Amino acid sequence: MGRVVTDALYWRFHPRVRRWAAELPRQQRIDADFDRRFGTDTAGEVALGEVGIVGDDVERGHGRYRPVWTHVFRAALGELRVDLSRFTFVDYGSGKGKALLLASDYPFRDVVGVEFARPLHEIAVRNVEAYRSESQRCLSVRSECADATMFVPPSGPLVCFFFNPFDEATLGSVLERLSDAATREPREIFVVYTNMRDVREHETAFRRRSGLSAVVSGSQYLVYRVLPQ
Repeated sequence: MGRVVTDALYWRFHPRVRRWAAELPRQQRIDADFDRRFGTDTAGEVALGEVGIVGDDVERGHGRYRPVWTHVFRAALGELRVDLSRFTFVDYGSGKGKALLLASDYPFRDVVGVEFARPLHEIAVRNVEAYRSESQRCLSVRSECADATMFVPPSGPLVCFFFNPFDEATLGSVLERLSDAATREPREIFVVYTNMRDVREHETAFRRRSGLSAVVSGSQYLVYRVLPQ
């Protein structure tokens, strides 16, 4: 009961949640404008239970889909001081594919989404087909319908993006696979984690892992380098 009360108080009164809630309507309008401009369907919220996710998997996925805020995505990727043309971008829990479309405006070698809910994955496929922008620099973009904990990371350097998609146990499992991948095939792997409220909600999932080296920490994003073990 104590944990339930604490969580309820957090969601009602914590300053960072209140700031997020106040900003949310403006960002939803920006998302809607994005869809009107590009003929896509990325905006709005979708309860995971409405797209076939059941039982504990709903909680593992934080209950619902939301699109990442464009300015936070760009700020986070702006911290990567590397030649992105050498890297594959992988979005874990990619939903309708908003981050895939934004990532295609960067010169990545490939852009890949990993989404567990098939209805969201199918929307992402349509969005990828529809999206065309003068700023688009990567045309190799795809969504895969897969369990993130079982997904085999592509070879070569990676930028792995997480928009607060999982609970800490699931996130830890995915990070373990990335650490194993860096050990089997030594290469550069970056983890970019974003949270529109505050990254401190799940920062401990990163801090307690020995196979990660912090690159930068902001209020809404974290960037880590994955180290071979």
